[in-house]
Order: sequence, then C-alpha cells, then structure tokens
Amino acid sequence: MNLFPLLFLISLFPAALVAQWKIEDQVSGPSTNSQIHFERKVISRPGASGLFSSRRINLVWFNQADFTFKIIDNGAGGSTTYASLADAMKAHDCIAGSNGGFFLKDFAPSGLMIAEGITTGAFGTGGLLSGVLLSSNNRNPYILRRTEYSASNYKPTDLVQSGPFLVDQGVTVKGLSVENARRRTFVLHDGGKIFALGLSDSFTLAELGEILSDPNFSPGRKIHRALNLDGGTSSGFYVDRGSSASPVIVEPFKRVRNFIGVVPRNP
Repeated sequence: MNLFPLLFLISLFPAALVAQWKIEDQVSGPSTNSQIHFERKVISRPGASGLFSSRRINLVWFNQADFTFKIIDNGAGGSTTYASLADAMKAHDCIAGSNGGFFLKDFAPSGLMIAEGITTGAFGTGGLLSGVLLSSNNRNPYILRRTEYSASNYKPTDLVQSGPFLVDQGVTVKGLSVENARRRTFVLHDGGKIFALGLSDSFTLAELGEILSDPNFSPGRKIHRALNLDGGTSSGFYVDRGSSASPVIVEPFKRVRNFIGVVPRNP
C-alpha cells in the first residue's frame, strides 16, 4: 500500500483546521435609515478560547446608485480641522464613514489625496499604496489597483491611496502578513453596484483577507475586492442609523489626516 497520499492528506489537515472560521450575524437587516444596511458579524475559530476567542466586524453597505465616497481633509501640520470623526461626518452630511489612508509624521498624506477637487501629495508606489479609492467626476465610486488608475480616464474629485488589497477577484491576495494583529478598517466592493466600509477587531492582514473571501462571510453578496485602510490606532467607524436608532461611533485613538465619508450622489 502506498502511504504517501495518506500521509500527504494528514499533513494538510492541521492547516485546513486552522483556516476554519465560524461567522455569525449579531446585528443584521435593514437599518432604520433604509438607504443603508448595517451588519455586525462575530468571527471565531472552532475550539478557540480566551480573550480573543471571538471578534467582531462591523459593516455598512450601500448602493452606488444612491451614494458615493467623499474624502475629507483633516488638516496638515499642526492644524486639525475636525475634533472627531463624528464631527467630520456631520459637517459633510455623511451617512457613514471611517478614517482614510496612511500619512507621514508631519501629517502629509502618504501617496495621493484629492479632497473636494484639491490635490495633495503625489501618486505613490509600494504595498501600502497599491490601491486607489475614488469618486469620479460623475460621482461614480471605484476601488482600483494602482496600475488600473488613470487621472484622465476617471477624472476624480475625491481620491485616496491605500493598501494592501486583501481580496481581489473574489480570492484572498497572496503574501499578506501573518503578523501584527490589530484593529483594521477596509472598503469592499461586490463587483457590481454594492460597496461597504468595515471595521474589524484585531486580525492580521492574512486573517482578514481569508475571512472576507470566505463564501460564508456574506452569502448574499460575494466580496469581489477588499482594500485595507490605515488601521490600528487610526481606525474609526461611523454610521448614522436614522432617527429611531443611535449612531454607531468608534473614534480613532489618534488624529488622522483624512476621513472617508459616504454621501448621497444627489443630495
């Protein structure tokens, strides 16, 4: 009897077991603001115990026919335009939002930023700038690979570079880091008309990419692309759930250079 195939399968079993995730909906269904859809998912591994045996992911979904992205500049150098994420969202009539892309020690944006038509920084390279989130001149939202972007084609009014990609073409991106679990924010696209902003508890990039590409994560809408935003202490998340429910507000622990807002396309 040839034992090699059996031994090969046994050797793969622990890795397959480690990759299993249990995904449960804690809050799901339409928001009291019927134009958006707020979800909270609880993520765990079979047999896990302890402080991080289960972790949460908050999501707000919207249709590009109704909403688009708006980049909000929070000020350069020593100046801060908004006291909080919530203040920035309310000032710009955003129904939802999060922190934005990475920034340098002097609060200059890392890579290109376009906020309300004003360009700051320069189009950059590197893994943390591999993606482009934008709203075009026609107010269409996009999540693009850096190599797909052309200013003349898309004519952006609002744009921020970030990265890395977590999911592309419906599968987890290879080579994501398995170290440094931390709180993370990200943006999703189902490949059609639906986008989402998300905030997670502490995961590595590899774990988050694996979870978001899992068919059980969002059975009603497969994740086509997922782009990581600035995470850790920069992570923030806001959802206005309407007059009959309190807003969801998670403020960044530190000042950030820009915010991503979700605004009506035809206010």
